[in-house]
Amino acid sequence: MSSFRTIALASAAPPSPLELLDIANVIDDAMRPGHFFVAPSICTRWIAARSETIAWEIFRGRLVDTAHTREQRTFLSWHILEVSDADERAEPMLSVKLDVNAKMIHVTRGLRCLVWEGYDAGGGVIESRQVERGTRELVGSIVLDEHASLDSVRDELICLIWQAFVGTSRLPLTSIEAPLPVFTFGLVHYVHHADAGEAAITAWDDFFALARRPELARQEVIRLIEFSLRRVSPGELDTFVAQVRCAFTPGDIIASWRAMFNAVSLSPYTQFVDNALAAIDRLADGGVLSKAQRIDFLSHLLVKLGRHLTAYDLVTFHHRGANYPDALMLDAVLTRFLDAIDASPALFVGNDVAARRRRRALRQGCLMRRNYEGHFVPDAPTSPGENARLLPASYPRVPEEQITQTHRRRRRLFQDDPLAGKITDSTKSALARSIDDLDHLAERIEMGLGVFIDRPLGYGKAIGEPDLTPLLAHEAFSPSIAGRRLAELLRFVDEIGLPVDRDRLQSSFDCTDWPTGLPHAQIAECSRPTAALCDVRKVADDFVILRTLANGLRDLIDRLDLPLVDLQFDSAYCVCGYDKTGAIVVMIGDVRQPRHIEFRVDVTQGFRVRAGVESPRAVVMTAPSSKVPRTK
Repeated sequence: MSSFRTIALASAAPPSPLELLDIANVIDDAMRPGHFFVAPSICTRWIAARSETIAWEIFRGRLVDTAHTREQRTFLSWHILEVSDADERAEPMLSVKLDVNAKMIHVTRGLRCLVWEGYDAGGGVIESRQVERGTRELVGSIVLDEHASLDSVRDELICLIWQAFVGTSRLPLTSIEAPLPVFTFGLVHYVHHADAGEAAITAWDDFFALARRPELARQEVIRLIEFSLRRVSPGELDTFVAQVRCAFTPGDIIASWRAMFNAVSLSPYTQFVDNALAAIDRLADGGVLSKAQRIDFLSHLLVKLGRHLTAYDLVTFHHRGANYPDALMLDAVLTRFLDAIDASPALFVGNDVAARRRRRALRQGCLMRRNYEGHFVPDAPTSPGENARLLPASYPRVPEEQITQTHRRRRRLFQDDPLAGKITDSTKSALARSIDDLDHLAERIEMGLGVFIDRPLGYGKAIGEPDLTPLLAHEAFSPSIAGRRLAELLRFVDEIGLPVDRDRLQSSFDCTDWPTGLPHAQIAECSRPTAALCDVRKVADDFVILRTLANGLRDLIDRLDLPLVDLQFDSAYCVCGYDKTGAIVVMIGDVRQPRHIEFRVDVTQGFRVRAGVESPRAVVMTAPSSKVPRTK
């Protein structure tokens, strides 16, 4: 069984009963104020080990609203409350609840939202109105009988408290999967460490110093960097950069910033992106990072953003473009990238792989930036769920009609900042070379490449049920999108006056032997309204799946202990299909081979959660097959 931090877990022997007094002591330690950073502007109060009887009902993994249940439970509870003059009776920011009878620990969090409630308008008429109210969310639960040691319980509790602030998933589709506002705005965070005192940490640099602690999980370090960048002001960036220089090697810095941007939730859009990019600039200016390392980091971000926006555009997805922080980040990264070309044009010349990747980033970044120029969006990037949260006054609510009705939007992206005006002679030269690079098949494929996400082990879950099963990412290619990008590229080079051989370019795309991959018609529809691989059909009708990205696939295989040692991860896939009975099956195979294995997840046996990831308790393997199951 996996763990959040590296701990010595007990053997697979049946767990022995744990003393509830020892469990209470573990909670006492985990909730000690010294594990928390609390900004001086926030007034908090700790309440430890208080008995309470409250309305409590869990349905399909989520807490039922207190107004909709008659059930009650008695807990021994630990709370952290944000105290304000406005309302001291709000839901606790964080709560740990020990159910002595059920031998379970629950972690909840609270935030203030605008919600709809019914009221008696008189005359037998019930109407609804929007009111401000505290909302309680279940972060997760620990079944004590499933843990063989106090260390295991402590590890899981640390994970759940940490997730209460950062969110339960790097794909924040629901409220509980997204960070708390106090984390997003750099006000409160949690890092469990051995030297915690009885007072919360209030200096961000002291809190960031915890990143050097060897016991921290890698993801804790990444989120600590993110939180610090959300916390620091532009005037404090030099202090932050100095601490980074002491804590990390240049290679660690690049790897950490990549991982941070891969997991970050950009909405609401704060100073985070500007701070993160400015920190990289200063590390390069100070000689910690080379110019090539900085440019390659920006290249990586541009290519990732291009693949993401190819899969999830601002027309069909992101609440039909209401939530557009990716476009704002794209502009911020591309602006710095264009400046880097002017400062170091030699790094974009040559036929080596590194130079070609940089030119690829330029081409793809320009295409995406130009594509959304003038695109209508709400006054600020948001979603219906986020717009219901009560955020600081500097982040006012967006009128609801701008989110739900595209014709009500008045803001145009980059309206007064056209990309053509940013293109210098150095950029034109690099862009011309990037067009020549389209002689390479890999570069032509990049023009139609998107990355889609999926949770194949959770397809059998009920609608609305939380899904923390392993998150996979898939590279998919569409010839029609590649052709569309070529047309957009030709229009853009006309705008900036860059001559190209149009006939030669068109001929290379017309005659290309595009990769085959796994046809999207062999992918199952997901019955729940969530992000899934079948979204490829919403984007283009000629997508093929090239591969499932290796890190997520390896993690899934390890969790299920599947015998796939000979799998070639550069062309391996894991997707959902249907068998001849119409049941959903998970298939793992190689796009270059017809043979694959398949299995079913028995949802009736439930899932176990460890370190923030769900694994099915029962997987039913079927015989290896040389045929792909038919689709519905």
